[in-house]
Amino acid sequence: MIFGRHSVLKRGCSTWDQEQVPQAEFQARLDALRREMAQRGLDALVIYGDNYSFADLCYLTNYFPKVRGGIAVVPRDGAISILLNIGSRDVPFAKTLTWVDDLRASNQVGGDGAKLLKENGLDKAKVGLADSGRGFPLPQLEEMKAALPQVAWTECDALIAPMRQVKTARELAAVREAGRVLREICDGAQRYIKPGRKEYEIVADIDRLARDRGAEDIRILAGEKRLQPPSFKQAASMGNHWAVYLAVQHERYWAEAGRTYIFSGDAKTERAYKRAQEVVAEMAAQLKPGGDVAAIESAARKQLGEFYAAASMYGLGHGIGLSQWEAPFLNDSDAHEVGAPWVGATTLNEGMTLALRATFETEGKLVIYGNSYEVTPGGARSLLPA
Repeated sequence: MIFGRHSVLKRGCSTWDQEQVPQAEFQARLDALRREMAQRGLDALVIYGDNYSFADLCYLTNYFPKVRGGIAVVPRDGAISILLNIGSRDVPFAKTLTWVDDLRASNQVGGDGAKLLKENGLDKAKVGLADSGRGFPLPQLEEMKAALPQVAWTECDALIAPMRQVKTARELAAVREAGRVLREICDGAQRYIKPGRKEYEIVADIDRLARDRGAEDIRILAGEKRLQPPSFKQAASMGNHWAVYLAVQHERYWAEAGRTYIFSGDAKTERAYKRAQEVVAEMAAQLKPGGDVAAIESAARKQLGEFYAAASMYGLGHGIGLSQWEAPFLNDSDAHEVGAPWVGATTLNEGMTLALRATFETEGKLVIYGNSYEVTPGGARSLLPA
């Protein structure tokens, strides 16, 4: 699967457009979550999230950590609370990004989380722990559990992921907006990608373009022979083309794309890039409500032929939304590789969003084409409109 270095600090634009995703959207999610908690006999749920894996925490609260991590404590009844590993002076800003009133700063979310559960009379309760990214620092997790010896802990890493799989109308609007921003970045990047420039210069220009367009975060992998993080030392090795993978987070939601920029009339590279586009188009043709998720990979295998093995190493596709990689995954291996707690549905539904890509090497040159799509009653709809 394609991985890009994630930011230690998310330094992009961070706002909450309450017209696009109002508080009522989160109340509906909370109600659905509490129904599931009741079915499982949970008295409370602790949700961990950090700046790398924030989807579950954000799904419920709209908050995503810009640095380090935090937890939401969700009792089955009553107000929920958020504990964040931030300074107290950062609390007023953090409150602008969430509807949760009880938001507290903490440098020990494990110990303070235990105190919060006791404060809510949950020191002898059945409590679920949702940490789908497995990022809860172990010393803090152990401290929380040790301080609550009579709590019955239940692993709930895969509790929220199924709820996130099919997007609501408001979520789809947010993902489309992320796709629109990404399309502008893909188009604008071409003026920066020129032979002879240093990689860090090109990437800095693309990064600045993304921030100017309101991106919260961006991932970039690029190269002539393989996709890799940009080098800050070497000149960009671009003969007549550069393959670029881009993913952008905007208003919490991700969109992904792959593009190959060709600088001269290299017919072979142009044919290979066209083939990559045709492969993705054939995969996208499988995105119909009621269709099999497995059909996406089958279509890619048939179209790619001898290039299938190489392309599958980069990953052919997966769901995308609050997480850069989420259900539905095309196979168990891909889900395992990104540490996902759940592979996802085997049947496509309206409202799912997926990223699809074809990446392969021909005559020593790497090409990539990728796009993000929404499953609609009429089939696939590109999230990167022309």
